[in-house]
Amino acid sequence: MKRTSADTKVTRVRTTIFSFAVIAAILIIGYGTLYSTGITEGEYVEGDHYKLIDNPPRRRPGEAIKVTEFFSYGCIHCRNFDPLLENWQKSMPEGVTFSRSPIAFSQPIWSLLGQTYLTLVATGTLEENHSRIFRAIHDNGRQFLSADMIADFVDGHGIDKSLFLRNFNSPQVRRALQRALEDERRLVIPSVPTLMVSDRYLINMDSRKTALDIVDFLIIREMAVRTPTTAETAETDS
Repeated sequence: MKRTSADTKVTRVRTTIFSFAVIAAILIIGYGTLYSTGITEGEYVEGDHYKLIDNPPRRRPGEAIKVTEFFSYGCIHCRNFDPLLENWQKSMPEGVTFSRSPIAFSQPIWSLLGQTYLTLVATGTLEENHSRIFRAIHDNGRQFLSADMIADFVDGHGIDKSLFLRNFNSPQVRRALQRALEDERRLVIPSVPTLMVSDRYLINMDSRKTALDIVDFLIIREMAVRTPTTAETAETDS
């Protein structure tokens, strides 16, 4: 049977209506998914995207907002996350500081690597060696089983072997490692890398790119909390 022009027109109208219905359904489902995750216009939700730490330390007026990465040189995910983190640091706002805290998870080698990191910080030679250690372990399959092996590796890269070993075994570095391990246990760090903001929030690291967006969100929140109102300022001055 030959299709008439009227039939063709009806078919086109039906196709158009069906297409609009499909698009509308996709938009509704997409919005529902976005809403169900708790993310609406840049909002992130406690419990889903970050965890509030129990009994956080008191904040002092004018204190910088701290961002901390819990990490290990032995962790491939930390190695892969490091370039993202380094790039993020380039746009940190004024009044925000960044530091790392090594994690051991009761592994002697990771404890050794954590003490290595703290030694490099103490001697001001982290920049020369941080990425080199990541690459040596994860790109080149190198194993560091003793302080001597690490000292040989960093020798000539901002520090010599004897100075590295002297600081590696110093009371200062040993105390710093003990504090890091105590923080690991107190905060119950679940995995690495993990980010913490202002000693108050542990970030959900399911998506590492989103994790940095959550950090930015919490920094803005902390900045708003720490900005005194005009009345508060006047009361302080009086």
